[in-house]
Amino acid sequence: MRHFAFLFVMISVSLCVNAQTSQQQKNIIAFAKLYGYVKYFHPSDEAAALDWDRFAIYGAGKVLQAKSDAELTVTLEKLFHTFAPSVQIGKNPVFKKSLITPADKNYYKPSFWFHTGVGFSDNPIYSSVRLNRPQTTKKGRPSGFAPFTQAIEALALRGKEIKMTGRMKVDVAESGTGHFWLRVDRADNKMGFFYNMDDKPAIKNEWQSYEFTGKVDADAQQIYFGGFLKGDGTVWADDVKLFERDKEGDLWRPVTIKNGGFETAGQGSYAEGWFTGPVEGYKYAINPSDDNKILEITSENSTAQPDPSSVTITTAIDYKASPEPGEVVNAQLGTNIEAIVPIVLYCTTEHTYPTGNTENFAILKKEMNAFFNENRNATSLTLRLGDVVIAWNIFKHFFPYWNNASQSADAILEKAVARSFTDQTALAFKETLLKMTEPLNDGHIWVGLTGDASNAYTLPVQFDWVEGKVIVDKVLDKNVGDVQPGDIVDQIDGKSAATIYRDKMSLISGSPQWKSYRAMSNFAAGVQNSSVKITLLRGDKTIELQLNRDLLSGQYGTAVNNLRKKSGKVTDDIYYLDLNTLSKDTIDSWIHDLAKAKGIICDLRGYPNSNHNLINHLLKTGEDTKWMFVAKTAYPNQQKIEFKDYGWNMQPQQPAIAGKVIFITDGRAISYAESYMGFIKDFKLATIIGQPTAGTNGNVNPFTLPGGYTISWTGMLVKNHDGSTHHIKGIVPDISLQRTIKGVAEGRDEFYEKAVQLIQEQ
Repeated sequence: MRHFAFLFVMISVSLCVNAQTSQQQKNIIAFAKLYGYVKYFHPSDEAAALDWDRFAIYGAGKVLQAKSDAELTVTLEKLFHTFAPSVQIGKNPVFKKSLITPADKNYYKPSFWFHTGVGFSDNPIYSSVRLNRPQTTKKGRPSGFAPFTQAIEALALRGKEIKMTGRMKVDVAESGTGHFWLRVDRADNKMGFFYNMDDKPAIKNEWQSYEFTGKVDADAQQIYFGGFLKGDGTVWADDVKLFERDKEGDLWRPVTIKNGGFETAGQGSYAEGWFTGPVEGYKYAINPSDDNKILEITSENSTAQPDPSSVTITTAIDYKASPEPGEVVNAQLGTNIEAIVPIVLYCTTEHTYPTGNTENFAILKKEMNAFFNENRNATSLTLRLGDVVIAWNIFKHFFPYWNNASQSADAILEKAVARSFTDQTALAFKETLLKMTEPLNDGHIWVGLTGDASNAYTLPVQFDWVEGKVIVDKVLDKNVGDVQPGDIVDQIDGKSAATIYRDKMSLISGSPQWKSYRAMSNFAAGVQNSSVKITLLRGDKTIELQLNRDLLSGQYGTAVNNLRKKSGKVTDDIYYLDLNTLSKDTIDSWIHDLAKAKGIICDLRGYPNSNHNLINHLLKTGEDTKWMFVAKTAYPNQQKIEFKDYGWNMQPQQPAIAGKVIFITDGRAISYAESYMGFIKDFKLATIIGQPTAGTNGNVNPFTLPGGYTISWTGMLVKNHDGSTHHIKGIVPDISLQRTIKGVAEGRDEFYEKAVQLIQEQ
């Protein structure tokens, strides 16, 4: 009987935990939806002044505590009414226009958010402005980064582990942080170890000691190190030291650096031996402290009012569907919770109406900052949930390709929230962000994490997916061992190569052809010098090898390009142009010979080297088509969209190319490459052979997330020149080709061979 009682208790506890988790997930989803409507479409001055990244994390922490929908409603009201008092939240909220209508409207103008794309970067293509409200540009503001730097030769430290230590305290504004950093520079401008405390910056106004270790690469040339103030505030630094680990690995020996205690001032009172600016918007000084000297960096404008010349006011917009006062968004946040959000407010030159509670707003900001300082990295559930809220709303309201996504926005949010509850590390949460963005099918989506070296190195082998198998395409280092082109990869570390391929595809956004290319390009990626057991099949022979990941992933592409066929004459009357490497100037210098050639093979299996001037010599007439579009809207959920359109407007140039032109392309060709190929295809300027391009074009609009994450994505809609769909489909060749394992093993470029054949047959 006791066993049954115990089982009943355990089941009851389990149900309670699951119920609580279910309520928490509902809470976060409701918060996420309201967050986006208010941040991007409610134009109050208080909302515009809010640090929305920190609010996402703080708000997530608050709504997690609600045990019911009734408690959630109260929590949401407390959170949002501080800066958006006219927003109504509840089971059946009722909105009264009188809430946002001043007594005498004659002194007021309407204000609302107007988005061209969405503006959170320096890219002038995208912007977000509030009508009739002042907006401060970056003119006269600190650059956001004030470093102090020293360098030493790395020869004596190659292959060794080193440690950097130092003391720092900070007095910073809402977004300011202090950092120590170290970078190893390798041969040929390659970067080795790098760390800058971005995941755990200095944020406290008290002296604290910091240290971190790293490995000096075998080909290291120099080591740069120091620190910096990021954003507004003041940072003080002292006692910077470097150490190397001895051969036995037990002791750390000092490495000689200059003036690590900042005791000696240099010219202009800066620290001797250190590079310290000048940096616009910051000042440096050496100041006494407890009988010692310390380096001080201060942002000069941290408390100053904006320069009046940097303030602009938008009073008119190019948009036909401008909303009127009284227009609202009716948002279903959950089963029992709705919200009514005004998207137009009246305003004077001083403020929007109604005015929020200044005292409560100050308290909110103080609490947000304190909470954020305790939840700065992805080991915090609230940061993970806050990041999902931030990212999801950008895509929800501004991603231009929802018609091509494989999941709905709501489904993506629900799955990302659920995964965030179980993540334990920054890397696990990075995978959640990858899973969250994969269904968008956008090849421009990349998710980065500061300091992530989990896939920083790879094998010196190029792989490809051919005839439904992972095969060795090229060997990038002749000393790698018994590996040959055409070998079939059976297993990596005991795991099926096909399974690894599918797993990698599940974390990559984009078309099938782009996902396949990216899965192959990082197929064997991992941490530096980690060992890989690879099983290869060559005919009826099985080969097992132990290989090391010793090629920096960032240099993988360079190594592959070094094996590409060189541009130039291949016969007396045929030219081969590798558009991935060939410069515009070289094309210009060859153009008279190219114009007279019997045939030209243009290889665009990759990314052009700013050489689309070739198109001018292929065009017969000028064009003024518009095929790139940035959405303009003042409404959420991508309603009432109008477009700002763009084109290249290319014109023919002499001499005209008269011979047969063949373009080779495949799934590696993305973005700018597809703009290039779009002219070739849509204006019938050449015969295209190979495989479809990536199917992702348009300017990117990257954003950052707390915790050191960066996400890039496509911010504009791009079509073919005739208005048909380009996204995912890509540029489809006139002649479709497939590689063969036999051709790879024989070292043949079957696509190039087909191009030569087509020219010779004419």
